[in-house]
Amino acid sequence: MASPHSSNSNPFAGPEPDATAVHDLDIHTRVPIKLDQSNSSYYAWKTYFNLLLHEYHLLEHVDGTIDGDLMAGDPDWAAIEASLIRWFYLTVSPDIFHTVVSEDDDVCAVWTKINNLFTGNKLQRLVFLQQEFFGCHQDDSSIDDYCMRLERLADELRDIGAKVSDELMLSTLTTGLNEDFGNAASNLSLLLNPTFHSVAAYLCLEERRMKKVKARVHHTALAAGTSRRAPPSAPPHPRPPAPLGFFPLPPAPPAPPAPPRQPQ
Repeated sequence: MASPHSSNSNPFAGPEPDATAVHDLDIHTRVPIKLDQSNSSYYAWKTYFNLLLHEYHLLEHVDGTIDGDLMAGDPDWAAIEASLIRWFYLTVSPDIFHTVVSEDDDVCAVWTKINNLFTGNKLQRLVFLQQEFFGCHQDDSSIDDYCMRLERLADELRDIGAKVSDELMLSTLTTGLNEDFGNAASNLSLLLNPTFHSVAAYLCLEERRMKKVKARVHHTALAAGTSRRAPPSAPPHPRPPAPLGFFPLPPAPPAPPAPPRQPQ
C-alpha cells in the first residue's frame, strides 16, 4: 500500500497493514463488547480497539495524521477504510449507529464521532460521575459487584481526564461497605501497604468466611430446635381380633333391686 509512510527510514517502523487480513478478521472475537450509552462499556470497547489498531498497524487511519482524500485512489487503503468502518458499526448499539452513520465519513471521522459521544460535555459528565462515584455503596450486593461498579465509574472518569487515584478508590470502597463488614473494615489498618485490589481480595475472603459462619449457625440452630422437641407418643396398642367362631356374650342385665323388708 503506497502511503506517505512508505519511505520512512525508521528501522523500527511496523509493516504495512494487510488489507486481506483486516477484511477477514472476525471483529466480534477481537472486540467482544457492544458499545452502549446505557452502560459503562466505553472504556473496555476503546481498550480492545486500541489494542487491535496497534496490532494491525492501523493507527494512521484513525489519528488524523494522513489525509484520507489523498489516499482515496489507493485500493488497499480504501479496502481497509471500509473494513474499519464496518467494525465500528458492528460493535455499537443501534442508537449509536444511527447517531454517527454518514455515507461520506472516513474512518477518522467515524472514530471521532463515536468517542465524542462519551467524552463530550466533560463538565456535565464530571459532575454526574463524581456524584455517582462518591455515592456508591455496597448495600446488599456482593464485594465483587460493588468493586466492579467502582472500577467502571473510575474508568468513565478517566475517559474524561479525571483520573481516580488508588488512595481515593480505597477510601471510597471502605466508606461504602455495609454494616456486616464493620469488623473487617477496622482490620484494614493491619494490612501492609494496602491497595484497592489487595483490600478487595481481602474483603472477598472475609465475605466467604462470613457466609460459612452464617451457614454453620443456621445449621446449629436447626439441630438444637429438633432436639428440644418432645418425642411423639406411641400409638395405643389395638385390641387383638376375636378368634374365628367366637361370639362374645352380650353383657349381663343389671340385677333387680331388692324387695323392701316387711315389719315384724
